[in-house]
Amino acid sequence: MTRSVHSVPLLAVLVLLAGIGASETFAQQQQPRKHFGAPGTLELGGSMTFTASQPVFASKTGNWIYDFSLLPYAGYFVIEGLELGINPAGVNVHTSADTTAVQLRILFAPSYNFHTATMVTPFVEGLAGLTSASLIHSGSTTSISGFTFGGRAGIKAALFEKGMLNIGIQFLRITLNPSGAGSRNGSNELSVSAGWTLWL
Repeated sequence: MTRSVHSVPLLAVLVLLAGIGASETFAQQQQPRKHFGAPGTLELGGSMTFTASQPVFASKTGNWIYDFSLLPYAGYFVIEGLELGINPAGVNVHTSADTTAVQLRILFAPSYNFHTATMVTPFVEGLAGLTSASLIHSGSTTSISGFTFGGRAGIKAALFEKGMLNIGIQFLRITLNPSGAGSRNGSNELSVSAGWTLWL
């Protein structure tokens, strides 16, 4: 049985194409996988805190104060480790014996994430923006707003391939001056927060 002369070049072309395809596949497999903090990475999620505290003056206890915060987050890495973020719709509810304060916050949150060879990524973050508050006292409501700034520092732990557990300590200096106020009104807020983000 004889082989056709025309089948030899065809076989050579098929072998060549198969070799090129295999080499391209191998090259793609050798490219490094995208890691958290690489340029172009998008991070989405948020954090929350809950605090219950009871003031004590001269061994006498006061009324309990409750504080709850919810802070959604979105960030984009412009270069390795440097993330431009925003807390677009943060909510804080502060309740004491006779007053409830509901605060809405919009904060810009640039941060730097320190790349390590472990599952833990330390970070530092600046916070600056606006806070609007509604104070509810004895059935009446007062609305005020002002500038807020502060910072946060902590760690992001990669518990899953694309999921990060965030734990941090946060400080905010909140100014809420009514019209005509001659000096600062507001609060200094120190909190420990925990949250979860996904990166893409």
